[in-house]
Amino acid sequence: MLGLHYRTPRAWARQVLSDPPQFLLDHYFCELKAAAMARRTLRIHGKRRPGLKPLLNALADEELEHAAQVERLIKEKYPWPKAPKGGNAYAQGLRRLASLEGHGSFLDMLLVCSLIEARSAERFRLLADELRGQALGGFYEDLYASEVNHYTLFVRLGVDFFGEEQALRRLEELRIGEANLIRGLPALPRMHYGCADFETAE
Repeated sequence: MLGLHYRTPRAWARQVLSDPPQFLLDHYFCELKAAAMARRTLRIHGKRRPGLKPLLNALADEELEHAAQVERLIKEKYPWPKAPKGGNAYAQGLRRLASLEGHGSFLDMLLVCSLIEARSAERFRLLADELRGQALGGFYEDLYASEVNHYTLFVRLGVDFFGEEQALRRLEELRIGEANLIRGLPALPRMHYGCADFETAE
């Protein structure tokens, strides 16, 4: 369904949950950045494509609500962790991938967003399974469904604006690059980083 070319091993969930506050802080920042990206996309492209306004405003509001939920989880259970240095190497790598290949277009912006949402959905699914029966597991179960919807939204927008053939061909190219990117990232308690034990998707 998500079409990812690299399957995160189940060990990833156990690894990141060995440092819950640090992982949750990274998750918090991811939600804030997702909301900011939706607002930025609307600012840049909303005038020419007014149909984006209700969709991306709703998306940004939902991402901010998720951020607030994660923030509450941290404050209720842990001392506030120290923010990691540096940006998000995964998101930066995806943007570089689009730029280096000579695209950097609105289509690529939509599809990069779709890949981030797809990867988040895959990993929320792993967290929900690892934490089954616990309140945090139910939280990630709900987030999994939301991220699948976000992934679908961005792909649908790409298809609507650029046609199915072009959008899906470009998405497949970016999926290959995304798999190579995340496979090479270090294992850290962060949403879009690597795992100590790799496993290639069939």
